[in-house]
Parts: sequence; C-alpha cells; structure tokens
Amino acid sequence: MRSSPVYATDFVADSQVLGAIVIARNGDRVEYYQNPDTYEGSPTETTALGEVESHQLGAALRSEYLTPTSPSYIDGMRTDLVDNSEIKIRVKNGGEGTVIFDSAIALLQGLFPPNPKNKIILANDTEVVAPLGGYQYVPVETVEPSNDRSLESWTDCPAFEEHIREFYASDEFKKMEEDAQPFFKSVKDFVFGRPTTLVNALYDFMNSQLVHNKTYAYRLPPSLHETARGLANYHENGVFSDKESGGIGNIAGRTMLQPILESLERVAFNGDPLQFMLIETGYQAFISLFHELDIVKENPDMQAIPDYASAFVIELRRGSPPDVRDFLRFRFKNGTRNSFKTVYVYGTHADIPLTEFIYKAKGGVISGNKQWAQVCGTSSFSESHSLTDKITYAVKHQTISSITLALVMFVGLYILRNVLVRVGKTAGQKIKNLRGRKVQLEGEEVLNVEAMSARVLPDEKITRI
Repeated sequence: MRSSPVYATDFVADSQVLGAIVIARNGDRVEYYQNPDTYEGSPTETTALGEVESHQLGAALRSEYLTPTSPSYIDGMRTDLVDNSEIKIRVKNGGEGTVIFDSAIALLQGLFPPNPKNKIILANDTEVVAPLGGYQYVPVETVEPSNDRSLESWTDCPAFEEHIREFYASDEFKKMEEDAQPFFKSVKDFVFGRPTTLVNALYDFMNSQLVHNKTYAYRLPPSLHETARGLANYHENGVFSDKESGGIGNIAGRTMLQPILESLERVAFNGDPLQFMLIETGYQAFISLFHELDIVKENPDMQAIPDYASAFVIELRRGSPPDVRDFLRFRFKNGTRNSFKTVYVYGTHADIPLTEFIYKAKGGVISGNKQWAQVCGTSSFSESHSLTDKITYAVKHQTISSITLALVMFVGLYILRNVLVRVGKTAGQKIKNLRGRKVQLEGEEVLNVEAMSARVLPDEKITRI
C-alpha cells in the first residue's frame, strides 16, 4: 500500500464499500424550547409523522446500503436478517428525550423490516415466527450526558455558554436583530406573548403550530414562516459553529468525532465484523460537524438547521488497484424529500484517504469526558464523580427513567449503609436496622431515609420521569 497521497478529480473509481457511519436527525416532534443562554431543553414528544419520516429514512438507507444491486451496497453485509455483530446503534438520550430514541427505533424498522425468516423451530417441530410478521429487534445503546459527553457536549459547559454570550453581543448579531424589527412587529399576533427578539428564536414554535394546528396554519402568512426559519438558521449556525477548527463553538461536532473515528477504525480492521454504525441525534451536531470538517465553505446551504430525518453518511471504501488504500466518501440527505448528495471535507474535491482524514480530524477531536471538562472549564461526569451530583444532574435534565433513578438511589443507599457500618465499627457500635425507614446506632436515631432523599436535591423540583 503506497504511503504518498493520491488525489482524484472525483470519486475513487470502482471502489468497494466496506462500511458506513450514519448520523441521523430525529423525526417530527411537538414544540421544543431550549434556554437560549444555556441550551437546556424542555420536555417534548415525538409524533406519528416523525416516526413515519424516520421510517422512510431507514428504508432509504436500506435501499442505498443493504441492497446488493445498489452501487453503495456494503459488501458482504447480511441484508435479510440483522446480524448484531455487524451493526452498532448509539442514541442521544439528553435534550429532546424520547423523541430521538423513538426516531431511532422507527429508522431501524425501515432499515431492517419484519421478515418471516425471523423464526425458530422448536424441539416439537413447532415453527414460531417473531411478532408482527417477523419483527426484528435491534439492540440500541442510549448515551446519557450524565456519563458520556460524546453526543451532547454543549449543555453545562461554561466555555460554550461564554461563546453564546459573545455571539449575542457581537455587532453582526445586533445588526441582524435591528434589521429584523419589521418581522418581530408583524409576528407578535402569531407567537402569543413569547418574546419577539432574535435571542429567543421563534421558529420552532411557529413551525410546530403550522404542521399540527389547522387554525394556525390557515392564518399564518407564508412569508412570516420563511423569515422565522431564516433567522433561526442564522441563530443556530452562530451558536453551533466557530471561526476556527477546534473552536469551542464546534464542540458538538468535536465530541462526536471520537465515536466516528473509533467506528471507522473498527470497520477498516478486517478482524472486526462491524460494518454499519448509526448515531441518532439532534440538529446541533450536524451544524457543528459540517463546520469542523470544513464542508460549509463550498456548501453554504448546510449552515442551517437540517430538516427532520436528515442523514449524514460517511462511507468507508476500498480503492481499486494500484491504490488499494481505504478512502472516505461523505454524503448528505436533507430530510425525506431530497436525495443524497456527495460533499467534500477539508477543502478536498475527491474521496479522502482514511489515514489523512484521521490525521486532520485528530486536531479537533475531544476524546472523552476528561478532555471535555478541560475544554469547558468544568468537572466531568466520570465514574469517579459523586453519586449525589449524578442524581442531581439526571433529575434536573430528565434524562433517565424512574427505574434507573430508583436503581441509582438504591445503590446510593447501599453505599451509605457500608459507610455507616464502617463508622459503627470504628465507634464500637453496631448497625441494628437498615430495612426500615430509620437507621439506628445502638438505640440512637441517626438518619431518616426519606429525609435524606429530600435533601439530595434541595433546590430542585423532583419530577417523576
């Protein structure tokens, strides 16, 4: 394999697709409010439309990568029944909550539709087909920002919040807001008391109402919706981008680069069966990643919020002799109405060698929680982080289920019991009872478990999740 770089004017001819990394956006949902200063999000829910959109994306991906007659077919990958060793699914479980998880499940239904071959023959010769005509259950890994920052790195990041403040204070932002005053005056009757400022982007509310509220849709002038989207694109592009590669504004893309690079290295290694990686996430990482990879210079339309059920695909391809190195091809599909288009990274105009991409990407990648903490100027949510802080963070952001929260509380009480046992032994006392609500040391009431639970989050409203 030659080490000197070879550049083509277009694709690597007759290249063989070895695998694909897919970054997919969630489908339609109800209104989602994010604090414009911290980007902490409010609760939201997916819709049947969103599930259909994600299912359509899954079917499109199947047509491209799991159909043997397609020029982008992933060589050797099983297409009838899912082989769990060949795929890996990671889903962001932070802002937007279950919407992104639901979208991932719907996408997988389109990628691996029910198949009557998904069956088993029992010892008594009874044939049992999986439910729903052979529904395929694909394992999904949910990524919690409380312990993994790769898919949601922009919340609780002081340096990123400072970046937002600087953007709002810039002359460019102030000029844009001044120019938009006629729009803000015209739109007041359609936002029902919401602040009409550029800081508080109104597009998400207006778009959700336009799609789901017939009365609203009949009344809203199309020009207002179009202007709101343009201002929202400017707002979000300014927040989730940076003038420099490796800047704090690109943090959403920089943390996502780590699982991307790890997966590419796995796919390229012949001994690893992984061939398809899906990362389901929100819109934020798309904008950031497009800036970090220097795609937007020649694709200015990608400096915007991608439509629901969009996909950015990184194909790993093996070149043809004499250059049989591994190359990457990048493709973007904006929503369900558009087809895939090929885009180029780092100013190249051809498929880029894998080794060159890794070399260039390493300069901006944030490789883990420790580095994320250093970049943000805060403490990380690592395994050594305190249990109280983990519970506080999880409840505050509503990112874990009630079962998980109960499990964490149980583990906390178990650890507390061990601490009290050690303390009791040191003082020559014995723990008498931990099963009841009161913990006692030789007849003395030491702790009320319910009171301890209430003190874990003294300043937070505990919500049943």
